[in-house]
Order: sequence, then C-alpha cells, then structure tokens
Amino acid sequence: MLAVATALLASSVVASDLSICLGFKPDDKVLVVNADDVGMHPDLDRAAFALIDGKKIQSLSLMPPTPNFKQAAQMAVARKLPVGVHLTLTNEWQAAQPWGAVLPQSEVPSLYNPQGRLWATTQEVARHAKPEEAKKELLAQIARARAAGLTITHLDAHMVFWGASPELLWLYVGLPAETGIPVVMQGNFMPLDKQMAAARELQGGGALTPDAFFMQYKPAQRHEGKRYAGYDGLFAQLPAGISHLAIHPARDSASARAAIADLTLRLSDFEAWNDANLGKLGQGVKRTDYRALKALQEKINTGDEHCLK
Repeated sequence: MLAVATALLASSVVASDLSICLGFKPDDKVLVVNADDVGMHPDLDRAAFALIDGKKIQSLSLMPPTPNFKQAAQMAVARKLPVGVHLTLTNEWQAAQPWGAVLPQSEVPSLYNPQGRLWATTQEVARHAKPEEAKKELLAQIARARAAGLTITHLDAHMVFWGASPELLWLYVGLPAETGIPVVMQGNFMPLDKQMAAARELQGGGALTPDAFFMQYKPAQRHEGKRYAGYDGLFAQLPAGISHLAIHPARDSASARAAIADLTLRLSDFEAWNDANLGKLGQGVKRTDYRALKALQEKINTGDEHCLK
C-alpha cells in the first residue's frame, strides 16, 4: 500500500511526454471524461448527449453492433462531434438486448454463441473467438462507424475484452498502426505507476494511448435517489498528463428499467456529472478531447515529423 501511495504522489508531479507534446505544461492534469455504451439504448444516448451539450463531459464512444447505433450516430453527426468507437465483442445482456456482431455469423462464426448473439463474457470470447475473425469484426465496426459519417478520434473496448487473452491484447494494441486511431488502454486494474509505465511503453512504440485510465464501476455502491460522492476525490488523484475517465450515464424510463440491469449506477453517473458542484471541484483540471491525439497518431503512422520523437 505504501509503494502504491508513493507512486501516486510521485506521478502527480511527473511530466508526461505525451501531454507536453500536445501543448500542455509539465504539471498539468488533463482529463477526458468519456461516456461509454452509446447506441445501446435510447436512454443511454439521451443522457450522454445531454452531458455533451451541457459541456459537462468531453467525449463519448458508440457501439456499432447495438440496436440504437444508427440513431446515436445521427445525433453525433448533427453536432459535428468527434467520437470514439466502443469496440464490442460481447453482449452481457443477451435476451434483454439481443445484438450480435456487425458481420453475419457466416463470416465470423466463432464470435457467436448458440443463441445467435455475441458471447456474454470476455472469458467466453477468449475460449471461442478466432483472432483473425475478431480482427475482421473490429475493423468492420470501425468501417460501419465511418460509413455512418462519424469522425473517429479514439478506440476503446467494451468490457475490456483485450484483457481476456494475449491474442486479444496484441490485436487491440495493433489497431493504432492499422487504423491510424489511438486506443484507450483500460488499465485501472493495475496500480497507477504500472499503468502509466505500460502506457508510456506503448506510446514509445508508436501506439498512442492516454497516460492513465479511471473508471468507477461498482453497482453495489450506488443507491437510487442518493447522491454518489465517489467522484468528489477523483480530481486530486489524477496524475500529471492525459487521463481518461469512463462513465456510464443514463436517463430513466420504463424501457431502460426493463433492459438495463445496472441502471441505478447509470442514473447515478448522469446525476453526478450533470451536477455543477462536481465541475467546481475539478476547476484546476484541464479538459480535452481526442482530436489532437488522433492527429498525432496519423503523423506517427505516415512517418511525418512529430513532437513525440
């Protein structure tokens, strides 16, 4: 515990080469608050875009296989909003929201379970999915997002599927070189110092990713009608550099209650980030989106001169 605390304190004042390259000062704490799971359900989309419109968050990520993707993409395009693609190889809701892959089962049979949906867990994906079929599907999801007119600035992984096997990890970290789009390494299961060291190793190898990732996804800690205070201390924990915070906001409805088992957490996330008082707590933290990181990834891929060398 002492070693982790020491790493946290040290990392808060250590400059990030990436953030300096993007024009920030060495001790700047820079945060992207990103709403995940957009396209899954209309009430998730309604919440995410309300936070975007209110300038409470900076970005969101859409899921190309999901039922409301087309409508959510239209909402982003209408706003000229650059977005992430929430790459999806699982369907944790199964019958409640029965989506499969973007590609038909005939093209990527190993990604489908016997019910004709994506596998429910990342462990099942690791057991059954052929890496070449997983790659084909991920590229098809990116292609679907582009075909919808979206400007894609980053990629992230639904349910952190890349953590389920070495093959999926290597597939995921290879996407920046293949697509020209940075990835978000959702490494909050690691101590912060190790997470940041892994990020810098990827950055040094030409695969851009934020310096740190944060997420507060513990449904048991959320209670309907009670303010969630867990984010209040987040800003003090941020290290110098570029940090990504994933949130899962939703608005309430009978349809959402029927389809989304963790709705209480999602309602709580919306209320927390829609609260002006939370924004005041983070006044010393700079905010950004992924446009500059995406432009830098493109320079790296084309061999142009860039500031990260």
